[in-house]
Amino acid sequence: MIFLKLLHFAALICWCGSLLYMPALIAAAARRPGEREGVLLERAVFTLLATPAALLAIASGSALFLQQGSFGPWLVLKLGLVSLLVCLHALCGVLILRTESETPTPLAHGRHCLLVGAACSLLIGGILWTVLAKPGGGWA
Repeated sequence: MIFLKLLHFAALICWCGSLLYMPALIAAAARRPGEREGVLLERAVFTLLATPAALLAIASGSALFLQQGSFGPWLVLKLGLVSLLVCLHALCGVLILRTESETPTPLAHGRHCLLVGAACSLLIGGILWTVLAKPGGGWA
C-alpha cells in the first residue's frame, strides 16, 4: 500500500506541476507565432508529461480507494474537484490546439491562460484541503 501511495503522490506532483506550468507556456507560445518550427514544447509537455501523469494519478488514486474502501462526503467532494481539474487539463489541450491552428491574439490568449492557471491553483488547493480535512486524518 505504501508503494501505491508513493506512486500516487509522485504522479500528482508531476500532474499538478505541469498544469501550473502549462498556461504560462501556452501564453508564451502565443506571443511568438512566427517561431512555430519543429517540435512544439507545449505540446510535448502536455502529451509526454502532463497526460501520462494525470492518467497514472487517477489510476493509482482509484486503486487506493478500492484498497482502502473508505467512502464519505469528503470523497465525493474530492472526486468532483478532480473532475474539474481534468476539465482544465483538457482545456489546456484546447488552448494548445488553438495556438497551433491560428494566430492567437496574445492579449486574449493571455487572459484565457491566466484564468486556467488561477482555476488550477484554486482547485489544487481545494483538493489538498479536502484530503487533509477528511475524517480520520490526512494522507491515510
